[in-house]
Amino acid sequence: MALDHNILLETGTNEFEVVEFIISDGETKYHFCINVAKVIEVINFPNVRHLPDLDEVIIGTANIRKKVVPIVDLSKWLKATSTEPNENKKVIVTYFNKIFNGFLVDEVVRIHRITWKDIKDYSSMADLKLVDSVLGVVNIDGKLIQLLDFERIIAEISPTTMTSQIANIDLSLFDARQGKVIYLAEDSAVIRKVLEANFKRAGYIVKVFENGGTLLNAFSERIPDVVVTDLEMPGTSGDFVVRTIRKNKDFNYIPIIIFSSMASVENERKLISIGANLVLGKPELDQLIRKVDELTLNNE
Repeated sequence: MALDHNILLETGTNEFEVVEFIISDGETKYHFCINVAKVIEVINFPNVRHLPDLDEVIIGTANIRKKVVPIVDLSKWLKATSTEPNENKKVIVTYFNKIFNGFLVDEVVRIHRITWKDIKDYSSMADLKLVDSVLGVVNIDGKLIQLLDFERIIAEISPTTMTSQIANIDLSLFDARQGKVIYLAEDSAVIRKVLEANFKRAGYIVKVFENGGTLLNAFSERIPDVVVTDLEMPGTSGDFVVRTIRKNKDFNYIPIIIFSSMASVENERKLISIGANLVLGKPELDQLIRKVDELTLNNE
């Protein structure tokens, strides 16, 4: 099943689509979802080549669309006990952070269209003790469906992701960056920590937020020199941040960078049209810091 990705960021809406899937733990079924924008297709269990020295949750690799794709056993990562044979399961093939992955799941249910406001705080509702790995929970037809943090999953099993990066920073600009304030919105705690550490090492003052809503609220306390925001965030997404800032004449001059795993030509076009200065794809951390330098240090 190939998916249509042309629904992201429709003008004037805060809508997106998610793929609902099931992971079983014994006789209990848990419902999860992933943003359609990260999904290439859903396939039957492929021919898998088992290789040594892989992380224990990776069952092997498969040739999918002429790409060698690692297949992650999501049940094992979630520490759930699935009784379904692999041959009867589905694989959700994803592409984000410039990496292809396949996630083995027990069942794919359907696609739902929701808004970011539908995503509620997960801290008191997340199943399987996944508070750090669930971005939020949405109630659809009486079912609690958990939005998994797939970037965190890949960060834990792959040493080559952005979460292991130490940016190549031009430290000769350290003094020039002093006093410059970055407002950073990123829902993944793992990535948020990496970005904050590298910006601070460069010399910036960094205020971090879990979503766009808390970032916008902080404007009442201080006006930042630049805003860096993820796109996919529960509550208030990055495109809403852009539109809100650009509508206010008191601070609509502030540079805004979208830093997202869902960067694409189409999303870039739409985000620039509503006022973003720049759209960068994860995991280009070196480039992100260089662009922040350009937008803040060249406007003296």
